Amino acid sequence: MLIGQCGFLPAQCLSGDCVNGKGTYQSVKRGWKYTGQFKNTKPDGKGKMVFNDGRFYDGDFLNGKFHGHGTMHLDENVQIKGAWREGYSVNERSTETASLSRVEKTTIPRPKTTGHINNTPKVWALAVGVAAYDPTVIKPLKFTDDDAYRMLNFWKSAGGGSLDDEHAQALVDEAATKENIVKTLKEMFAKAGPNDLVIFYFSGHGLTGAFLPVDYDGVRNKLLHSEVNKIFSKCPAKFKLCIADACHSGSLLAQRADRDKEMIDTYYRALAESSGGTALLMSSRADEDSLESTPLRQGVFSHFLLRGIKGEADANSDKIVTIQELFNYVERSVDTFARENNRFQTPCMEGNYDKNMPVSVKK
Repeated sequence: MLIGQCGFLPAQCLSGDCVNGKGTYQSVKRGWKYTGQFKNTKPDGKGKMVFNDGRFYDGDFLNGKFHGHGTMHLDENVQIKGAWREGYSVNERSTETASLSRVEKTTIPRPKTTGHINNTPKVWALAVGVAAYDPTVIKPLKFTDDDAYRMLNFWKSAGGGSLDDEHAQALVDEAATKENIVKTLKEMFAKAGPNDLVIFYFSGHGLTGAFLPVDYDGVRNKLLHSEVNKIFSKCPAKFKLCIADACHSGSLLAQRADRDKEMIDTYYRALAESSGGTALLMSSRADEDSLESTPLRQGVFSHFLLRGIKGEADANSDKIVTIQELFNYVERSVDTFARENNRFQTPCMEGNYDKNMPVSVKK
């Protein structure tokens, strides 16, 4: 909820040091007066900003924005208290339930936007697709690179949020090294806010506890699930989704998987142990391969994943596809397709997440 962002235009320093110190500064055009600490001519530190209509904010500032802890007083009975991040209320609490609608009507200057509404959650998404593996190490795949591009194209469409290049990226084949994947995940997810959704999609080979980047040499450069989990756990986003269409080497797990259900369950929970709403959607169980289909020219899981998020998974016809609706659709569709082709593939989902987490909208 955006309720505080300030632009600083030439006005008047009424007293003190309004450059790097403590003083009082008034902007007649913007309609506010600030008393507190300054750094490089902007409010920075403890301070109080009073607006002409009687509202005032008392608390922490950083680089001219409400940032830290503070309270916005809308009137004598309506307050928004708690943490703030770059002009936004992070965990708003008010003395009246009506305060949120009243906040929407405030006249605090808003920042310029770049295509995203600042008081709504943002989506940050990275798709990784690896087909061009070293054939002397592991069998190359046919369609996983295209699957990553299809995911990217969906995120850039209206149903996927119309994301720009900053919010949706793809690393495919030569670009999908372990170093690049880790670096891009860290940089992108570090930008996410506390109300945002972050998505990591991987399509390629996988082994026990790891995804395999393009530079996997048989021993080195595995992307461990624990490494991805660590990045997810440090991200402040409210919603976190990891989608893996990973072709497992079933023989590596089959000997124990048939007898050890706990081991299989642990494997699929490995990425979902971070705090918050984290969902892990996997294309198959540990004792199954993830299938590619020549007629579909896609991985079977990714084919139905895309059909689902484009609207076919919207079971209640409310124009919103939730994570639970998506899983139900993908699980049923993949299982049916595999059985019709005398194969077995069972998608799985684990994690501590809100079943109503929206993942896409239907046109």
